[in-house]
Amino acid sequence: MLDILGNLGDFIGGVAVVITLIYLAVQVRQNTFALKAASWQEVVSGAREAAKLRCDPAIAPAWARGLSNYPNMPVQDVSNFSLAITDEALFFQGVFALYRSRQLDESVYNAYRKWFVSLVATPGGAAWWASIGKPIFVPEMVSEIDKHLERGGIPDIRELPALGADDWPED
Repeated sequence: MLDILGNLGDFIGGVAVVITLIYLAVQVRQNTFALKAASWQEVVSGAREAAKLRCDPAIAPAWARGLSNYPNMPVQDVSNFSLAITDEALFFQGVFALYRSRQLDESVYNAYRKWFVSLVATPGGAAWWASIGKPIFVPEMVSEIDKHLERGGIPDIRELPALGADDWPED
């Protein structure tokens, strides 16, 4: 009789362990989904803030001139362009970190990577990237950007009315 009760206890304990593992798996999956959603929201918020900076009336003219002429511009324009493109680079560095930690989907990462690559592929962006960007940002991110710059085929962001998927070479 004690053997039967012992076996029954082991069986019930085993069932409880399986139920607990299933519950924990569901919780981990829900947490992962919530974390990715929060990361995506953080990225969208960062993109909106960067766009607001580029559209600021004090920054916008320097931004437009800087993509073509950095650093051969008035000192205030150099400063304003540097501020805006550094903000873009910091934003992308955050996107890069989220992607590398698997908190951001590849499709979202690729969209923001293409945007940043298009900025540093312009004449002014390239001058900023070589003189300021590359030396101060995370080496893995710099390497990733340089790899895509070397591939070429990047549309000139200064001429595009909007960034469309058809304008980009395949990855």
